[in-house]
Amino acid sequence: MYILAIKSGQREKGRQWNKLEDLVSGLLRKTEEHAKLIAQLKNDCEHLWHEKENLKLDNENLKSSLLENIRDRDEIKLELNSTEGRLQYLEAVNQQIRGSTTHKASSSIRAKGPPSLTPKRACSTHGIRMVAPRTCQALADLGVTRSGTYHVDPDGSLIGDAPTLVFCDMETTPVSTIVLHDSMGNTEIDPCGDPGCYRRNISYGSSMKQMVALIEQSESCEQQIRYDCFMAALTTGLRQYGWWVDRHGDPQYYWDGSNAGEHVCRCGISNDCIGPPHPCNCDAKAPQWESDVGAIMNGTALPITELHFGGLKFDDQRANYTLGALTCRGKAPSSANPVEPDSSLHGAGSTSFPQKIIDSAS
Repeated sequence: MYILAIKSGQREKGRQWNKLEDLVSGLLRKTEEHAKLIAQLKNDCEHLWHEKENLKLDNENLKSSLLENIRDRDEIKLELNSTEGRLQYLEAVNQQIRGSTTHKASSSIRAKGPPSLTPKRACSTHGIRMVAPRTCQALADLGVTRSGTYHVDPDGSLIGDAPTLVFCDMETTPVSTIVLHDSMGNTEIDPCGDPGCYRRNISYGSSMKQMVALIEQSESCEQQIRYDCFMAALTTGLRQYGWWVDRHGDPQYYWDGSNAGEHVCRCGISNDCIGPPHPCNCDAKAPQWESDVGAIMNGTALPITELHFGGLKFDDQRANYTLGALTCRGKAPSSANPVEPDSSLHGAGSTSFPQKIIDSAS
């Protein structure tokens, strides 16, 4: 009996052992399968990572290409705008000259037969003299609507000084003719103590004769001016530390409007300076940054040719100035402007004229 029990136990252990072996074998197979799946997933993951990097690189290339295309588009757009402006200019002026040439040709035929085909030339050290309208307003009257740089000839085409390059702002009402100079930005004043010891000569991109003619041809002209100060007065008592010089070489002490003969700023005219009874904010010599901003509108004094400042004796005193361009708008009444703005173009037809206009507008 005892022996039978032992044999029965051994058989049971054998069955359990076989069952355990089967379980272990199954686990090993599962482990191998999982290992293969993990390896496959790892390969797939690496493949996806490489694809992601390739897509990222493609995206960067596309982005770079897009930015380059945008830059090219903007450059082409600017070039087209410039070309359109020049073509518009040429078309308007060509129509003006064509009408004048037709009228003159008809008169010449009636009087003395066919007109000569010899181009009309003007004496110039550079050969053929360019024909240009007197002002930007005259250019607008010819049909040009795009703002940009153009040549104008305020003292008259084919006479006087050579045409000058200006910026025409066609978006203002009336149209603005703007003459730039060499001191357009905000400029720090070098410290010095004596009245007017700092001096800045203003050089314009035009002759004085042309600027005076422009002023006379225009409805109004002005030049913006700004003085920023930190304890730096324009005037202390009867001593003038700052002034500007008009086109006649005379010093002027007003900083707004047409108030010749007196020292005054815009806040003094409106009685709202920071320290009454000072006529300018900066004359209060406040220990903080202040400004006096104005626009010189005296056509008989413009343009400003020099700026003088001084009174900066101590380290804490500082000052800057900003002088705007000479800006003239519209056209003067006919009594002050007997020659119509586009009449200077009549009879100026020349086979060389279109190329000159293209050069001036480029």
